[in-house]
Amino acid sequence: MSDLFTLHHVSLYVQDVDASATFYATVLGLEEISNRVGKSHIRWFTIDGFRTFHLIGGDPEPERSRPFSTHVALATREFAAVLARLEQHGVTYVSLARQPRDITIRPDGVRQVYFQDPDGHWIEINDANADP
Repeated sequence: MSDLFTLHHVSLYVQDVDASATFYATVLGLEEISNRVGKSHIRWFTIDGFRTFHLIGGDPEPERSRPFSTHVALATREFAAVLARLEQHGVTYVSLARQPRDITIRPDGVRQVYFQDPDGHWIEINDANADP
């Protein structure tokens, strides 16, 4: 194990930064924080009080390819509540086999689902209660 690095932030290039910010705040419940670079086309959200999402508006590609294998993974101890929240907001999650409203159970017992944000970025949610 290396202590040389820790994850600081993830930046996602989006078309409409306000629509994406609404999704991350409303659907995922992330808290928006002050954008320390002061640029109006960038919005920041905290994940755990340290790590952040940076949404960068202005993507000129209306139909950019978003491969399933390229995704951001988050973990939660409130897996069932997150699934309910996704359903409440009309977000369809899928299993690794891409079956709608299905949950993957990995060989180590971790439950996981995948869904897309308004720009098609894939997000994976893992059940942190099953992590060893």
